[in-house]
Amino acid sequence: MSDDTIRLVTVGRILRGRWRLLLVLTVLGALAGYGASLLFPPRYTTSASVLLPGAWEERELLTQQEIATSSAVTDRAAAALHWSGVGGKDLRRRVSARTADGNIITISGTASTPERAQQLADQVARQFVAFAAQVVNAGTDSDAAAQLDTLRQMVVQTSRRITELADAADPGRTVESVQTRTELEKLRTSLREAITKLDQADPTAGKATMVVMGPAARPSGEAPPTRWQLMGAGALLLLLLAVLGQLAAARMSRRLRTAPEIAAALGSPLLGTVDVP
Repeated sequence: MSDDTIRLVTVGRILRGRWRLLLVLTVLGALAGYGASLLFPPRYTTSASVLLPGAWEERELLTQQEIATSSAVTDRAAAALHWSGVGGKDLRRRVSARTADGNIITISGTASTPERAQQLADQVARQFVAFAAQVVNAGTDSDAAAQLDTLRQMVVQTSRRITELADAADPGRTVESVQTRTELEKLRTSLREAITKLDQADPTAGKATMVVMGPAARPSGEAPPTRWQLMGAGALLLLLLAVLGQLAAARMSRRLRTAPEIAAALGSPLLGTVDVP
């Protein structure tokens, strides 16, 4: 292997001397990229956003993100779209979800046309909202909810009875009447605080129904890699490989260059050197 250092001058010499070959290889690389673009049809991607009202923890948002791309949602979306030969398993590979600031889940759909990409993102978002609402309703204990409603009614009736007792007491004419009205008001306040705590303990309290924040925008351009990107990548890759191959060939040249190498190859001592202008 030659010990000559590869400099930019060497690269420039290769480009000047082999530019026709490099140009042909660049064109071939572009054609290879064009052929690859025919094997991979163009794809279009768009997104729909779903708002989750209320207070949500980070782990809860991550759970909802997984639900948005689950088979339960994509199967429903596939049944609603009625695309020929496309099932829920195929849609699951084309759908992705991510969480954003403000309790927003962004659902992205990828398809072969802008119209289908828009339909896919919108349909998955709608099915996700419907499935999440169904899960919440199914997970709520109906007996517990009925008991909570009964308790609220009892508190309302008790509050009315307290009002009647307060009105029946001698309004402020004696110390005993004042104490009685004070105790009744404390009891009313305690009942209201108890109902407030029960409402806060309800797992569905403060979490309203999810909302789809408008339809997905129709994509105006292909998702990367586009055909031009594949052609440019193919041309650049083949050009770099050709230049690297020429540099490697120059480094691997077996031509004898120095006087000691020539003397060793001939097996005779070095008598002298002659400078050739």
